[in-house]
Amino acid sequence: MSEISYVIKYDLNQTVEEAYNVLRANIQFCESSKKITTLAVTSYSPGEGKSTTSINLGISMAKAGMKVLYVDADIRKPMPFKYFMSTNLKGLTNYILGQAELNEIINKTDIDGFDFITCGIKTNNPVELITSDRFSNLIREVRQIYDTVIIDTPPLGSVIDAAIIAAQVDGTIIVIEANAVRCQNALRMKEQLVKANANILGAVLNKISKSEYKNYYGSYDYYNSRKKYMKKWSQLIKNLKSLKRGEYD
Repeated sequence: MSEISYVIKYDLNQTVEEAYNVLRANIQFCESSKKITTLAVTSYSPGEGKSTTSINLGISMAKAGMKVLYVDADIRKPMPFKYFMSTNLKGLTNYILGQAELNEIINKTDIDGFDFITCGIKTNNPVELITSDRFSNLIREVRQIYDTVIIDTPPLGSVIDAAIIAAQVDGTIIVIEANAVRCQNALRMKEQLVKANANILGAVLNKISKSEYKNYYGSYDYYNSRKKYMKKWSQLIKNLKSLKRGEYD
């Protein structure tokens, strides 16, 4: 494992951070007789936020005291510095090709309990790599080390990789960008995962506007309630005092 602790930028507002905490709790609620240790995260199209969701979910879990590994398995777009400014050029593909050992591709971060593996070097046969014994061995090994392993996969609307990986893990989460994906395409993606015998835990609706978010939760406003209700209570107390003095009409 790399001795360097890479700095991770994590600056979410309270509402967004709570949304990830809720997602973390809901995943735990999905556990029945089998503990969900390995997770695949996918979307229909690029740019829907699956990687951001994967990383922030992992950090949320780590902050809750869990030991978490994020794996970038989008090996069709091998950019070592895609999400983390890592100086370690060895990643997932290097391990599968036998060019590196597991401890050489795992990177630590400044967030206690949160590690990551980059995608590694470019290859011409990504499907062969993720269907190999080396990839299956990696999943088996890391699940013995970490409480949760989050595998960030390519968009399922473009390539089959996500379904192949989903068939090898405990659960799969679908990230859908609000007002961007047609219902038919979302259903097609679900059908493909079902064919792969994936355990679909649910979907994350991402990139919701503030107005839509408020409409979704109705008039219940938790984070602004302190100021709002303190003001109401102050006015009520003031009115009660006025009543006692006979000044309030």
